[in-house]
Amino acid sequence: MAKILVVDDDLTDLAILQRLLEKEGHEVATAVDGSEGLLLAGEQYPDAIICDWMMPGINGIDFCRKIKANPELAPIFFVLLTARQEAEDLVEGLDAGADEFVSKPIEAQRLLARMRAGLRARNLTQQLSRANQYLAALVEVQGRLLAGDGAWKTYKESLAILGEAMGASRAYLCDRHPGSEGKDKSNDKSKDKSNDKSNGSIEGMRLRAEWHHSTATQGLTVLPSSWLETLGRGDAIHGLPSDFSREERELLESLGIGAILILPLTINGVFFGAIACEKHMEASLWNWSELEFISAVTPAFSLHLERTAAEEEKTQLIASLQESEARYRAIVEDQTELICRFAPDGTITFANNAYCRYFAKTQAQIVEGCLVPGIPDLERDIDRYPVVTRERSIVLANGETRIHQWTDRAIFDPRGQLLGFQAVGQDITDRKQAEEDQLKALKKEKELSELRTRLVAMVSHEFRTPLTTILSAADLLEYYLGKWPIDKQLQYIQRIQVASVNMNELLEDVLFVGRSDANKIPFNPKEIDLYQFCRQLVQEFQETTKGQNPIHFGEHFGTGEACQGGAHPPVACMDEKLLRKILGNLLSNAIKYSPKNGEIHFHLTWGDKKVVFQIQDSGIGIPKDELPHLFESFHRSKNVGTIPGSGLGLAIVKRSVQLHGGQISVQTEVGKGTMFTVTLPLK
Repeated sequence: MAKILVVDDDLTDLAILQRLLEKEGHEVATAVDGSEGLLLAGEQYPDAIICDWMMPGINGIDFCRKIKANPELAPIFFVLLTARQEAEDLVEGLDAGADEFVSKPIEAQRLLARMRAGLRARNLTQQLSRANQYLAALVEVQGRLLAGDGAWKTYKESLAILGEAMGASRAYLCDRHPGSEGKDKSNDKSKDKSNDKSNGSIEGMRLRAEWHHSTATQGLTVLPSSWLETLGRGDAIHGLPSDFSREERELLESLGIGAILILPLTINGVFFGAIACEKHMEASLWNWSELEFISAVTPAFSLHLERTAAEEEKTQLIASLQESEARYRAIVEDQTELICRFAPDGTITFANNAYCRYFAKTQAQIVEGCLVPGIPDLERDIDRYPVVTRERSIVLANGETRIHQWTDRAIFDPRGQLLGFQAVGQDITDRKQAEEDQLKALKKEKELSELRTRLVAMVSHEFRTPLTTILSAADLLEYYLGKWPIDKQLQYIQRIQVASVNMNELLEDVLFVGRSDANKIPFNPKEIDLYQFCRQLVQEFQETTKGQNPIHFGEHFGTGEACQGGAHPPVACMDEKLLRKILGNLLSNAIKYSPKNGEIHFHLTWGDKKVVFQIQDSGIGIPKDELPHLFESFHRSKNVGTIPGSGLGLAIVKRSVQLHGGQISVQTEVGKGTMFTVTLPLK
């Protein structure tokens, strides 16, 4: 419950209020004058203050002004006790900053009701403020990472935002050095105990960037090997020094670290770095909201590091290609190309040393009946096209296939008769591979850019409506608090709650897709009565939508015959949370894209080893050209018009079906409706 400070010079009223509030479950502190009340408020930071208007010394109005003038105490819910009922008195109290008035003599139920409403409003306002702060920080971090490059400044600015939001003293980002996995650790056991800390160093990892508060004079530069193993498994490290082993605790205490949080960064399930926060001079763990926030931020850092790695790889590939081209130019300049002459039938008549070394043959072996690797096109007009450049795949004696580029020049005698050809060749296998790798890197970068664009567009569009609702309702509550009746205030509080729930569901969908991409979705199957589960789900949707789209539910055995005598599907072993996402999203879409009163058909069919769910609507249908992209994240069909949506529902359905080892298919016709069929194994 809440902490409440009661300030009243009337000891009887003070005792009555204390007993009444403590009986309600609140923690109550009391003061007999304004001076003592100011001292207690500064020490305890209560959730609410009840203060008498008429007091000697500092009266209730002056006490209220002093409280509201302090930025740290201003959010406290303030109630004035007064026998005054004149309009000018109420105006004076409101101008002083009072949130509520309670008349004397005190009516217990009215006081308690107003305290409950005020505390609820304050709690919701605090939650909304924290959520907005985290959301703003999340959007700012993602914006900086999406707009910036892989430079140290971009990461430091993002870490500063993260560290401030997390209340950390230090935040840092590190990733693996290339080739660190193969590092020889065979001599570790030979090190003496004075060098034990070196065993925990971040071998093969580099510090990308860090941010620290003035309270952080130093921080971790080495990590215990057990922590690296934990991060390598994809698990986070979170705790106080007392939560770790003796050596780890001594390491943290020596650096003044009161709490540590390290999250692994993964790409396709592979650990490649970490993001960490430290608290110095404070021994408190991060709360659930803060952990959810950093969990939402971590994929943005992973995506940016992946993009940066792709860009670095592209740069390396381009440098490799340039180096290869420089090498080939040097070969040409030094006349080390593969040079040979051959007759019109392809028989080699001459080969230089480079040619011999390449094919591991002597001059005599080559001249004695060897054929050129690729017979030129003798059908062409040689007089008009005496020089031809061509590429050929050649299999060497060791079985390796290489790609060559040959330039063939026809050689004529003074009478214009064809004598043969001279060919200059070079191995371009490495260059071809580099070009192919570069194209792959460019394609991957384009895909990341498109995903980034869709994500930013979705977040900016889908969050705007609930945020507008929350802000407008909060403004109205703030302005009319104490003027509106309780039921009207509750109505606007409920609007804030509904909008907050919608934002939270959208954020959960984004996080689900992010965790799915990182292979971090837990799969917890348990026994489920499919019949009861589906019936309950249908009932929930009918109650939520007030029956505007009737849902017809039916069940059948695998033979297609209707069940008789109460026979129901067998108990299935499935993840209930993921199954609810599958069927809930499909039913929600069926209702959303169907006209009012349009019928929805939901069929459950089972056999000995599998179960089939079919959901058919009478809605707008899906264009055929949209089907290949139907289950992609953030994709929405072009015919949805103004119907709201994030483009994540079917992506979540697809991934949830895959986790069950099942399949999903769709049949649709524009203007007539769509039917989704989900097939899952029973065990």
